[in-house]
Amino acid sequence: MKQDTRYLPVQKALQGVLATVTFPCAVQAELLSADDRCLIFSQNSSLPFGAASIIKLPLLVCVAQLVELGELAWDRPIRLTVPAPHGTGLLEHLDSTRPWSVQDLCIMMMGVSDNMACNQLIEEIGMERLSDVLRDLGYQATSIRRRMMDHETLARGIDNSVTTTEIADMLAQLYAHRLVSNAASERILGYLRVNQLRDLVAWPLPGSAALAGKTGGMGGSLLDAELVTVSGGPTYSLCVFASGFERAAQAKRVMAEVSEMIYGAVSGSRRSDCV
Repeated sequence: MKQDTRYLPVQKALQGVLATVTFPCAVQAELLSADDRCLIFSQNSSLPFGAASIIKLPLLVCVAQLVELGELAWDRPIRLTVPAPHGTGLLEHLDSTRPWSVQDLCIMMMGVSDNMACNQLIEEIGMERLSDVLRDLGYQATSIRRRMMDHETLARGIDNSVTTTEIADMLAQLYAHRLVSNAASERILGYLRVNQLRDLVAWPLPGSAALAGKTGGMGGSLLDAELVTVSGGPTYSLCVFASGFERAAQAKRVMAEVSEMIYGAVSGSRRSDCV
């Protein structure tokens, strides 16, 4: 990937900030255009993390691919058969006697991080098929191995996993409208824009910044992956994953500081000098 010489100062500053962090933390930030990507900053980008709700982004990509292949349809009705997993979401409190379309489930899953919608899509597709789709798309480190809120499976050491490298690649391919297809990428981006949970890297950003992304969290783990568009300026991706901390406030402070520094560097640099 190309390097952008403008971001050497912020790279050094971020290295200084992250050197003080005592828990695992990975960051991947890239400046994006329709036909190019420039690396702003990367640290621990291949380190795997338990995915929490970030896994809903790869799941959505799999759904779009299966629609493209004719194995699913956005308007296909699906009845709710999975038990209510509790946690984030609204679906378990709504009418469970009528079918919901694939599109409905995706909107719920991405808009309010609905766990029941996520689990129903996993049930409908199957984990083996999801694994095949992810591998066919070129993602080797991303894995869907359990349902949301399945603490019993998690206790056996079986978890969903992601890296900032692969999630950042998904965001870049979506921005360029090259993930699955042009139409599928635009639909996925639309679902990412309706995300209502924005309390991590979005927190220090101005209201004029446009975001499309997904957050995730569970005990001792926080993750965020966002496309951020500076008002009147460029778009960049930022993935920050953290785990192993004692208090969420510790990770949130780091994520906010990283986000603010990246935004300041990009918004103050309107022209890209990629070399």
